[in-house]
Amino acid sequence: MKADSQVPLAPQPRVYSPPWVGFGVTLVFLILIAVIADNVTTRLADEQEWVAHSEEVERVLGRLRGDLFASESTELLDLVNGKETRLEPYYSNSQRISQDLDEIKSLTVDNPSQQSHLSALREVINERMGIMRESIALRNADGGNVDRLNQLTVSGAALSNQSINMLADMRQEEDRLLQRRQTISHKTYEEVRLTLAIAFCVVVLVLAGNFRRLLIELRDRRQAEDDVRRLSGRLLQVQDSERRKVAREIHDGIGQIFAALKMNVSMLADSERMTGPPDRKERLLSELQVLLDQGIAEARTLSHLLHPPLLDELGLTSAARWLVDGFSQRSGIEVTLKAPEAMRRMPAPIELALFRVLQESLTNIHRHSGSSSADIRINQQPRVITLVVQDYGKGIPEEILEKFRKTAAGLGVGLVGMRERVTELGGRFDLRANEQGTRLQVIFPLPLGPTIDRASDLVAEEKSTSLPAD
Repeated sequence: MKADSQVPLAPQPRVYSPPWVGFGVTLVFLILIAVIADNVTTRLADEQEWVAHSEEVERVLGRLRGDLFASESTELLDLVNGKETRLEPYYSNSQRISQDLDEIKSLTVDNPSQQSHLSALREVINERMGIMRESIALRNADGGNVDRLNQLTVSGAALSNQSINMLADMRQEEDRLLQRRQTISHKTYEEVRLTLAIAFCVVVLVLAGNFRRLLIELRDRRQAEDDVRRLSGRLLQVQDSERRKVAREIHDGIGQIFAALKMNVSMLADSERMTGPPDRKERLLSELQVLLDQGIAEARTLSHLLHPPLLDELGLTSAARWLVDGFSQRSGIEVTLKAPEAMRRMPAPIELALFRVLQESLTNIHRHSGSSSADIRINQQPRVITLVVQDYGKGIPEEILEKFRKTAAGLGVGLVGMRERVTELGGRFDLRANEQGTRLQVIFPLPLGPTIDRASDLVAEEKSTSLPAD
């Protein structure tokens, strides 16, 4: 139809995800943040340990340098004073030097460069300690060879300078390593701060989102409760209106027929005192038969409007054609129905829901649209059935239609009841409107294969018994 391509598809009412979905998403976010924070803080702790390790290496190198100077000073004092008692500090320093070298070796076991420097330093220190021992031995041997002592002193001084320089190189390399590790540690610390800041922001956003969602749900729930209260009142009014309508139909139709029947029966009862033409009795009996036929027809029509037996016996297509034909005759609105003749039977609740939607749609067309014609299309596929009702009247104002999409308010109880009935059975309810008319579309998913047990489906309680307007 021409209105189909011009009217945007009406969105479905807002559907909220279950509470566990929001809780699960929040929990995943928190776990992810915890994993990232643990990873970054672990890296920071490791970097801090490496910084402390480099500082410990530098401390031991400084202590080794001090022990070397102390050993040199002890040797010089012993050579000048010539007293054996001055050698005790020398022996103590020699032992500490060996311990320092072993400790540095264990601390730098993961650094091949420092291990290489340490091996060379150990050789120089051992050679220097050997010269010290030889010098002490020569001095103890009656003064020894002065030239040899001088030569050893010069060699020892050169070795001492070499060891000091090697210690300085090791210290410098360790300084570079320490600086690099401190830089890495500082960057890791900044990453920790950034991670915690992002985690805080994410948690705040998640909490704000959940809080906003709760506020929206609370607002919509209050709105829904207000709508339910209003709808309950309107439903009571509609029930009273429908009861009055049924009562009026019975009174004006069947009631009048029974009144006429009573009058004719009374006249027949007084047939012995009846005066007039001889065939008057036959005419009264003929009128009684006509009135009885009219009463039966009125009762059948009213019964069919409340629940058409064609729907249970022959299916939706036959019931829809009967409803459309009767509606066109009573209202004068030209209605075109396109539906497959051989339609696969569907579950009874779906057939009844489609019939009630069609019935309510025709009633709304007659009462509100002002349209002189309408088109109805029923299309059945293996997994879905679609009902489309299109009129060409004045349509529905956009603000009212938008309010109906968001809540249950804005339109009549009939449309709300249709939407609730369709949604309850798992169908889709779409309502479009513009200045060219109104288009209603209902889609139901269908089970594969024929419907076997229809008797149990027929006990489904009808939610709407709205009658099409005369």
